[in-house]
Amino acid sequence: MRLPARYPRIALFGVTSILVLLVASGRWAGSPVVATPRAEAPAAIASGIAAGASAHPTEAPSALVPREVGEVARVAPATPAAAAPLPDADATAGGPPSKAVEYGDRARRRVALTFDAGADVGYAAEILDILARERVVASFGLTGAWAEQNPALVMRIAAEGHQLINHTWSHGSFTGLSTGAAPLTRAQRWEELDRTEAVIQRIAGVSTRPTFRPPYGDVDTSVLADVGARGYTVTAMWAVDSAGWNGLAAPAIVERTLRLTSPGAILIFHVGSQSQDAAALPAMIRGLREGGYEFVSVAALAAG
Repeated sequence: MRLPARYPRIALFGVTSILVLLVASGRWAGSPVVATPRAEAPAAIASGIAAGASAHPTEAPSALVPREVGEVARVAPATPAAAAPLPDADATAGGPPSKAVEYGDRARRRVALTFDAGADVGYAAEILDILARERVVASFGLTGAWAEQNPALVMRIAAEGHQLINHTWSHGSFTGLSTGAAPLTRAQRWEELDRTEAVIQRIAGVSTRPTFRPPYGDVDTSVLADVGARGYTVTAMWAVDSAGWNGLAAPAIVERTLRLTSPGAILIFHVGSQSQDAAALPAMIRGLREGGYEFVSVAALAAG
């Protein structure tokens, strides 16, 4: 467009100069340009999976959020406003490393039933109904994302006297062993723990400390050190895996569980809709009772 002859050429030069400066400074779009630093790759963490624990088989992880094996992945929502601020990841950690526990006292006929909830609501309500009817106390490994989306169930679990275990926010492997991803940094691990603790505290008014359930069973010495520094002195592994997530029918789950259980064992089940653990639960409880077993929480079992 040609400017009218009455506009001096110097005015045109001035306007052009101002436009160039605005574009170069990033303010033409309404906000300053901010340089995004490249994230540094976390240092490799030495492997050291606790001996004897049967890890879940590896599946290709979701591009967004790793999932509970056999269950549908979900996107983790934004950090809740109630979450406590994280301390500097470089701060000196306190406290001893967490202790990986698969068994309690092997001389006592006690077992801990644990149910992991990491994606769909599945048979969580049915499992709670069975436990209430059978007067059995259990422990539930809850991800923060699952807890936030199922607050009524979280409140019921706590109200009925079951233990709540911190199963991280998004069910991402802390070591990357089962997902092929890079190990999480200390800061990332603490954020996963803290977000979950905050949402469960807000919903149910109880703490997940002192027990942590590692996604996929992936642990090493660095994981035990990092979660121990956060107050999780017990890392709940398992001695018996029902394998319900792997498509076993209920009768096969009952047979496998009763055959593999021995005094002091921690047993792992899942609430997800693709597992028949809930259908197997009544017969499994009866069989264990007939074998003289008492049911306690992971915290009680770990305490001896």
